[in-house]
Amino acid sequence: MRIPIAALIIFGIIVFLITGFWPTVVSHTFGQTTWGLYSREFFENVLVEAHGAAIDLFVVGVVMYWFEKRRAEADTIKSHMNALADLRFYRGADASYRLLGEMKRLIELGVSSFQLPEAALNNVEISDLTLKGSNLRAANFANTTLTRVTVENCECDAAIFAGSRFQHVTLRNVKIRRAKFQDARLNGCDFSNCELQRADFTNADLRSAIFRGVDCQGVTFKNADLRSANFIGAKNLSPEAFKDARNNKHVKL
Repeated sequence: MRIPIAALIIFGIIVFLITGFWPTVVSHTFGQTTWGLYSREFFENVLVEAHGAAIDLFVVGVVMYWFEKRRAEADTIKSHMNALADLRFYRGADASYRLLGEMKRLIELGVSSFQLPEAALNNVEISDLTLKGSNLRAANFANTTLTRVTVENCECDAAIFAGSRFQHVTLRNVKIRRAKFQDARLNGCDFSNCELQRADFTNADLRSAIFRGVDCQGVTFKNADLRSANFIGAKNLSPEAFKDARNNKHVKL
């Protein structure tokens, strides 16, 4: 693609230079000499046509370059998606880092939805990431730190977040039913738009967490820190849910 573009640029420069210095070119070449149909007027007409050809080639070149760029981008995305699929069940020591690396490359290419049930994303730091419409059922995020991460319209049922840490994590319409949050640090996290029935928050730090309007059926808060947590409008929430919490001071009900 580079050679045709270079040829087009050189052709255009030559045409425009000859046109700009036409009087000089004429005086140093054939002047008023004619040979058959070849005359000054003939070459002037040739230059006019050359301008049209240069402009046409430029437009065609831009269109071809755009299509070529889109094709190359599609091939790159397909390559990374294949690599991601190959890593889905990989359980080597570097599995989480390789999987996260492929995800970030795809996100840079505009991809935000992934099919990664049971994926291994544990023991890593995930930051500045946006996931939309992804399937992360039973994915393993154990001991992972999530910073400035947005999770939207994703399925994370039975996902493992044991020992994880959330910092500025945004959850919108996320299904985290039966998810495991044991020993997780989730202070200030907003679960108000999530489905978290039967989620396990044993030993979790939930200070100032928001559960406004959430269905808390079967949710476990054993030995959890619920200080200043907001449960206003929460459904299926019984007093027994707080009985085993290690701290339930200033809980909003």
